[in-house]
Amino acid sequence: MHSRATDRRSASKRQGKWPDQTLDQAFGLPEVLVAVSTSRLSCKTAKTRTLMPVWDSSGESRLNAIELKLSDAVTLAVPESLQSITAYVLLEQERWFEKEMDFLRHWLRPGMTVIDIGANLGVYSVPMARLVGQTGHVFAYEPGSEARRLLERNRELNAAVNLDISPLALSDRERDGRLVFGGSSELNALGDSGAGEMVHITSLDREDATRSWPSPDFVKIDAEGEEDRILAGGHNFFARHSPLIMFEIKAGDKVNEHLRALFPTIGYRLFRQLGGAPILVPDDAQQPVDGYELNMFAAKPDLVSALSQQGLLVDAVPAWMPSADNCKIAESFWQSRKFAPQINLSVGNGTHVDSDYCNSLAAYATWRAADQPVAARCAALAFALGGLRAACARVPTAGRLSTLARVAWEWGARGESVAVLQRLIQILKSGQIQFDEPFWPAHERFDSMEPGNQPANWFAGAAAEQFEQTFRFSSIFGGVSPVLAWLCAQPFASTEMERRRVLVAARAGQRPAVPGRLCQVKPDHLNADLWRAGKVPGTIVGAYPPASSTIAA
Repeated sequence: MHSRATDRRSASKRQGKWPDQTLDQAFGLPEVLVAVSTSRLSCKTAKTRTLMPVWDSSGESRLNAIELKLSDAVTLAVPESLQSITAYVLLEQERWFEKEMDFLRHWLRPGMTVIDIGANLGVYSVPMARLVGQTGHVFAYEPGSEARRLLERNRELNAAVNLDISPLALSDRERDGRLVFGGSSELNALGDSGAGEMVHITSLDREDATRSWPSPDFVKIDAEGEEDRILAGGHNFFARHSPLIMFEIKAGDKVNEHLRALFPTIGYRLFRQLGGAPILVPDDAQQPVDGYELNMFAAKPDLVSALSQQGLLVDAVPAWMPSADNCKIAESFWQSRKFAPQINLSVGNGTHVDSDYCNSLAAYATWRAADQPVAARCAALAFALGGLRAACARVPTAGRLSTLARVAWEWGARGESVAVLQRLIQILKSGQIQFDEPFWPAHERFDSMEPGNQPANWFAGAAAEQFEQTFRFSSIFGGVSPVLAWLCAQPFASTEMERRRVLVAARAGQRPAVPGRLCQVKPDHLNADLWRAGKVPGTIVGAYPPASSTIAA
């Protein structure tokens, strides 16, 4: 229904104000979010009921499964349960939440050999099998019988004939042991007691000696705390070969500092992936690991050199300083973005003359220049981050904080980005936004979006969506942020945000009806047929009430 109140809200949006008190309520963050504790954001803290295998009369386990299309151009069968971490995440995001798959898409090529230790349902194995082609091989190890059964089904679904699946667990030596069930198959781990199943355990050295496989190009290790022993059992393997290794750096909620220190002693250097590009940069052993960093890469010098030549790795981040030309390019680059012409910059307070901020914008434009050498681009990004920190320390405007959150995330300082976004959201509660100088929206998707007559909502939407996507790896790990309901009511919200809203309600047992938006196939919504048919666990077919355009108290 149209009303004068609606007119007033529309007018306030055009003027850059928040409508009434609704956004104040939407962005009223509870204390648990204001004081971020990244240890509580680990994927290990998902509250799930243990998915126990169901055994049929033949002695084989059976769980109902649904088949999901992913953005990797593969289809995966997953448990028909929102208690399964993989099922929930893939329904929500249509991809696995870890950033490292982006690097592998750019690096893996036909003919390569891959070893996947801890394959689970195949979120890495199946896409990697597609990337290395029929001339390549993926050797996947998954000791859990139920997960392995779905992995085998996923091999068939994707005709991945080059995917070899082994029922063995890997550790430091050969023996029999017990695989203890976690709340979801991703959390299964070798242990001594608890519900589980007996498995056979072997080592990388023994497998290398008996299989006579081609020299591996890539090894992924995700073994729930078994990583140190896997390295011990692969002493000869890692000395003999020179693969790129991706390993889980977290042991529970804590950084595995022993593992971080161990790789350099066997000739491997450590790297981490940037948040905004498939590029590896050196790990600084003197600095703490970002609280959101789950994985690291290890490589010997020969591979470091090869990856550097391919533009996928920076051996050392050089120094960088902006030039006058960089500053001119930064201005034209910003003006060329789709949103920029509709942002009216005021010039009242002189913040635009801050040299740190201007130089940071120039550095960021250099980072975004694909024709520049990768090392120079990464150096410029690091420079931008330092300059933005200094500029925001002096004058923390909304535009500057938005830019800092964006740059911090792209550098891989995700914890800092989340904290800055929280600060930005608190500023947005004041009800007035004034843009005094160029800035970047917090979420990259908004670069190509026209703000229209609602620049304030567009700006806040970018911050809200980036916060919702980054303060947790998924809404299964503790729910959604307070801004989600408001965000879903905006025309620029992504389909993923709507999926999150419905899945949280479904997992809470509220039996939500599927909204019409989730019944339409779009590039960012590949599984509309499942949603439309009511096959998403916990949902029902029907017209879902539209997201409220106002935020309840």
